Amino acid sequence: MKLGSRDSRSSFLHARIPTGLGLAMTVAIMAILIGGVYAFDIPNPNMILIAGLVVCSALFGYPGGATAGVIMALYTLYFFSTGNDFVSFTPVNLTKVLVSMFGIVVDMVFVCALKRREMLTFREVDKLTEDLKRDNELLQQASMIDSLTTIRNRFALRRDYAGYAGQNVYVLLMDMDEFKSINDTYGHDMGDFFLRETGKLLARVFGQGHCYRYGGDEFLVICPGMAESEFVAKLNEALESRPSLEADGQALRPNYSYGYTCGRVRENDDLRNLFTAADERMYAMKRQRAA
Repeated sequence: MKLGSRDSRSSFLHARIPTGLGLAMTVAIMAILIGGVYAFDIPNPNMILIAGLVVCSALFGYPGGATAGVIMALYTLYFFSTGNDFVSFTPVNLTKVLVSMFGIVVDMVFVCALKRREMLTFREVDKLTEDLKRDNELLQQASMIDSLTTIRNRFALRRDYAGYAGQNVYVLLMDMDEFKSINDTYGHDMGDFFLRETGKLLARVFGQGHCYRYGGDEFLVICPGMAESEFVAKLNEALESRPSLEADGQALRPNYSYGYTCGRVRENDDLRNLFTAADERMYAMKRQRAA
């Protein structure tokens, strides 16, 4: 991840900075510190430079830490050498150089190891976050699908309201006649079969994304941007393709009562009013059949 691409709530220390940029910043930081200790003639410059080593190791990991360590080591050789020749040392200064070199290596390795562990941890957190996000999306999708019919449910319908705004739609409500009798006579497995097959039939004819199990044996279809002739043709296709199952030596096929209407959706209430109108027409058909 490039600098600045991580969530703004994350610390700068957690950013994955490109190596080239990290090395350039390391050189700049150490140059500023060396310039400071040289200008102010600090008697023990390593007390200042160690801060740069730690910061560069923490920010840029091993590349930055190693670079800062080399720069600090070179300045240590320069500062403690006799006549600043990098190679001649008094016994006392040679001891200081050796102790400084040991401290440089230990501090650099320790801080860089912590940085590496930190970055690995954040990568694991990022992966877990992405996995959780994906699982939540799958769970949300699953929560909008009716488990029996595999078409969308009423929760999905509420989520989809906004998608129909500004469109002319046909709304179809359909339910199975004498569904309770099917369950009572042939068992709930038979009833579930017809519900499941009806859902598949509507999804095949009208499209998966616009079919809903409205409740019980009621199904809802919303067809946006469709001509009446096309809608009626699809409805007739669905009615002629009713599922069947053999029972007691004969093919059992359910009958459907249905009602549909058409209108333009400007707000959610318009869609609800279309549901009500389609529902009234469906029950008018049901009453007419029962008469």
